Amino acid sequence: MLGVVAALLAGQTWRVIDAIERAQDAVVPLPTREGRPRSALVRSTPEAVRSTAVPPLSVGAARSVATVPAITDDDGRPSALDVAGQVLGAGFDRGDPGRATAWGGRTELNVLVLGVDRRPGGGDQNADVVILARVDLARKRLRAVSIPRDLLVDIPDIGADRINSAYNYGVLSAAGDPAAGVALVRDTVEAAFGVPIDGYVLVDFAGFETVIDAVGGVQLDVPAPIHDPAYPRPDYGTEVVDFAAGRQWMNGERALQYARTRNADSDDGRRDRQLQVLVALFERGKSLGSVARADEVIVALGDAVQTGFDLRQQLLLVRVAFATDRVDIEMITLAEPLIEPATTDAGAWVYIGDPTALAAFVQAALATGPIVAP
Repeated sequence: MLGVVAALLAGQTWRVIDAIERAQDAVVPLPTREGRPRSALVRSTPEAVRSTAVPPLSVGAARSVATVPAITDDDGRPSALDVAGQVLGAGFDRGDPGRATAWGGRTELNVLVLGVDRRPGGGDQNADVVILARVDLARKRLRAVSIPRDLLVDIPDIGADRINSAYNYGVLSAAGDPAAGVALVRDTVEAAFGVPIDGYVLVDFAGFETVIDAVGGVQLDVPAPIHDPAYPRPDYGTEVVDFAAGRQWMNGERALQYARTRNADSDDGRRDRQLQVLVALFERGKSLGSVARADEVIVALGDAVQTGFDLRQQLLLVRVAFATDRVDIEMITLAEPLIEPATTDAGAWVYIGDPTALAAFVQAALATGPIVAP
């Protein structure tokens, strides 16, 4: 009997290792800031639109997260032996994951989290979720600022436009480069808020469904009934979507609908729901006491997520997350009165705000201590 159990555990372990190895395609480092090519999509800034570019505010030089040397096979991918070693060394090590050598002495990381809508047939790819998070590796805490997708900012080499469009400009300027869109968002966020970014996580909305299904769904408390008569389908059509108020279990499709619907209220309401789903997914992941579906979860994450963190750093961040309590996660929204609605000369609806005040608020929100609006 013990032999059968051991064989099953061994088989699952290798399935997990194989899943992690397959997920290596999701690791896409960003180009250095100096190496970013000038965009071919330069356009003039409308005279009636105020530029929101600001210089960094005493946050120090931007730093890159240290990488870990890896054994690779003939095609340059990490070998199965290296994957197994990193799983054992980072995933199951008893040391403090926040003090690992992978961080190069860092105790905090500034992480850019993007949610991108990629639909069949192409079209614009905008980053409709933009979150700037600070992970306190030592104290196992996280503070995150949700940035409205319609916030008017100065996009390097482009001009004034909504922050969510920076990703699409980057994609169009370097077709085929999976890092180009994220790199331009990074440069835009750093210039607008003066916060150096150490790493990123890009989530594809379509793959997000698979991740939630892989963990068995999430439980969400819907504060009020929602009726959306024109929820967008992947084929660019629409459908009717309804949610009753109250606590309920949702699979991936329903959770994504809940996170993306906005016709019933506003982008602000949608942003709150997106954060709610992310937190619910975090809590669900922590509650899974078995590794029986670990390979499914890892494969789903590999299909839905792109990141610049290497394998060892990913495993260490998972351990940091498991050591983080829900009370140590704080989500802050950049909202009125710091920003206010406006319309550009071209008729586009945007949010605007004082650049210096916005940068100061974001930096204060990510720091420890009470948050006080300028």
